[in-house]
Amino acid sequence: MNAALALEYIPRRMNELGYGTRYYIRFRHFVLQANEKIELDAYNQFFILIDEPSDVSVQSDFGTFDIAEDKINEQSYEHQGTININNYSSHTNHVRFIQVIPIHKSTNNN
Repeated sequence: MNAALALEYIPRRMNELGYGTRYYIRFRHFVLQANEKIELDAYNQFFILIDEPSDVSVQSDFGTFDIAEDKINEQSYEHQGTININNYSSHTNHVRFIQVIPIHKSTNNN
């Protein structure tokens, strides 16, 4: 998925989930060193992968994205929950997302 498609997809997806236009977006660009692994906590937000990095695995509660993996039948571009990003290359790699942060309605009556 590229950034233009993601920016078209996000409003429809957030509407489906009942948020309408109540969300923020941020562009996130992670630079992973050789064989580096990072973990993100994204339980109340979504990360939309906007490129197809090679030698990188992205795994979350929503699925897996790994171009080199031929044992999975679907690449997942939308991630939520615990997101594990693994650069299994011997060189630096870049992973780009659009982070979607829903604005939750306040339960405060004040």
